Order: sequence, then structure tokens, then C-alpha cells
Amino acid sequence: MRRCRIESMRMSLPAGRFPKWRSLKHATSAGRECLENSRYNPEDVRVLINTGVHRDQHVCEPAIACYIQRDLDINVEFQGRRTLAFDLLNGGCGMLNAAHVVQSLMLSNQVQVGMVVSSEANHDKDPDPEYTYPSSGAALLLDISPRNHTGFGEFVFHSHEEHSGLYTSVVSLKEKNGRIRIKRAAELEDAYLSTAGPLVDELLKKEGLSRDDIDLVVPAQISENFVRSLPDMIGFSPDKVCDYTSEISDTLSTSTFLALHRLLESGRASRSKKILLLSFGSGVTVGAATYHLPGDGHAFPAGEA
Repeated sequence: MRRCRIESMRMSLPAGRFPKWRSLKHATSAGRECLENSRYNPEDVRVLINTGVHRDQHVCEPAIACYIQRDLDINVEFQGRRTLAFDLLNGGCGMLNAAHVVQSLMLSNQVQVGMVVSSEANHDKDPDPEYTYPSSGAALLLDISPRNHTGFGEFVFHSHEEHSGLYTSVVSLKEKNGRIRIKRAAELEDAYLSTAGPLVDELLKKEGLSRDDIDLVVPAQISENFVRSLPDMIGFSPDKVCDYTSEISDTLSTSTFLALHRLLESGRASRSKKILLLSFGSGVTVGAATYHLPGDGHAFPAGEA
């Protein structure tokens, strides 16, 4: 079975050293390192999707993906190869959505190599106290796995409009240059938790797996209480659910893959075969996907042919 895999993955979390880094800087830093640690060249990337929500100067148009494409020098000339670059905005589920889009393009033979990038940063002079996301960036380079059973499996996304008012993030234009305003209801995490179980049930059924087949669950690191409450709601033992909330805060669109990156860095996944990824965003939208590892401790062997 042909699968789309993560060939290279890098994060940008220099907030402690460079607190003034903006979202574009985080995205391009992660993307550049991703390419440097890949067997591919920039010109090989034929689709680039940016999923960051909070961006420099609150720009809506043109697409931030185009700026990232330019800064990474990915087919910016009109001659020769071309790269489709666009933004896909779906809050905390954005990167998982984008990986699904790239996989669909690959499995239909539209592209061979794609990149997903995301970043979050808020440089308002007087930030909203409800804005708690640390600046961050993430990048994934995706290709068709040379191993039949390595890479993404199925994806499932659920949207629950009945909870749509629990979380909003808007740019208020009442203030000069705009200001991000966030509203989170106290019931938001409970809504995420209540919708996660049916989502996981559908994903496992779609792929023909049981909970015993899943070695580890990697959720967005919403909060300590959230991650510790999650196992009961999705039917997994706590030792299978990765909790890095003591090390990292919720970073919104980059959170799930930042947690996956931490997991792989730790070596804990060296004997794992199947990972369940979970993302949560406004809408309320929840997303899940399986990722099949080779199980030899080398999750993303750049240069593997």
C-alpha cells in the first residue's frame, strides 16, 4: 500500500533566544532546516501549504505561503518548474488538514514532493491576555514512502457547529494596526474531550484497527489537565498518551507535530509501529490520523531511496 510519509521534519522554537522573531521568520527557519536535512532540493517541492493562523502585521492577503516560498527559493522564477503555494486556515487542525491534502495529491500522482509549514507569533504592542501561544514554527517535507507500510494512514475530521461559539480569534480594527482578540469559554476543553472519542472510533474503524494496535497517541498539548483527561475519553491507557505539557505549552497550529517531534527526539517511539495523531481547533473541529513508523528507530531517514 502506497503511503505519504514525513521525509523530514523540523521545528523553530527560539523564543527564549530571539523573542522578537516574527511568524514568517519562524516558518522560513523551520522550512530551511527541513530542506537542509532532506534528500530533496527546493526545486523538487511542487506544493507548499502554510497553515499558520496568527501572522505578521495580521496580513490576510496575499497568501503567507507565497512569502515563505520566496524566502525558501522554491521555484520562484516563471521559467522551469512551478510550485503551487497557498494558505489553509483551520486553527489547531491546520497542519493535519494540509498533510491530508498533500497525501491526496500524491496518491493521485499530481505531485511527488510537498511541504507543509506553520507558525504562530503575536507582536501586538498590548497583547490580549488571552493570547497565550508561544511563538513557534514547524515544517514537514512529504513524499511517497519507499516502504509500503510506512507513512500516513487514514484521516478523519469532525466539525461540531453546536460548539462554534466556545472559541473565537479575531483581529480587532478598533486599534491602530489591529489587535488579536481571543475568547475561550470555560467549556472549551470539555467540548474537545467529548468529541474526541467518536472521532477515534471512526478512524480506527476506517483503518481496520483496534486500540491495542495503536502503540502511542500524540495529541495537541492543549493543557496539563486536558492531556491527562484525554485517555479516559478516547479509551486508551494513560501510558500510551504522550504528555509534554511540563516542557511545552500549547502552540496552536504547530502543537501536534511539535509533540510528535519531541516524541521522536526522545527515542520513546523506537519500537513503535503505529501512532495516532490528534488535533483540536476552533469550529469546534477535531482531527485524527494514523502514522505508521518503520519501527527501527529511524522515523524519517533522509536520503533513503
